[in-house]
Amino acid sequence: MLISKEEIAKHREVSRSVRDDKINPYIEDAEYLDLKPLLGESLYNDLIANKTDLKYINLLEPKNYQHNGKEYTHKGLNKVISLFAYARYVLFGSFTDTAFGFVEKSNNDSQPVSNEFKRNIYTKDRQAAVSYLNDVLVFISRNRDVYPTSNGSCGTRSTGFRISKIS
Repeated sequence: MLISKEEIAKHREVSRSVRDDKINPYIEDAEYLDLKPLLGESLYNDLIANKTDLKYINLLEPKNYQHNGKEYTHKGLNKVISLFAYARYVLFGSFTDTAFGFVEKSNNDSQPVSNEFKRNIYTKDRQAAVSYLNDVLVFISRNRDVYPTSNGSCGTRSTGFRISKIS
């Protein structure tokens, strides 16, 4: 995996008591199901295989760079993955599998938030992730000589990015 729970905690509030085995599947899904289709298979696979190379550190971490004499920045794929993973965790991570089926735990001092609230966070964080990703994709397109595996296939559709969940 490219990130951990600690990376998500840099960008969104995550309880310290959340176990890695509870949140890691959402991180894996964010990387494989959300990021991979948007980057393209070739670039994604090269990133996974060579994540410690400087050219990929420049994608994963925030980066200030010059292009045509102007200063630009992107927040990095770590933030993008964190937001995708957090969105998945918020929507799908509050239940527990028991011998009697799935339950959502509560106690006298608290109650679970509504599904509508969770869906709103899910949608907003996924939209934010795509916005941050677009800045990274611009960086990639401005550096085709460094990222030839992108083959121009990465990116979102020009019609926009829409996420909806069917209840």
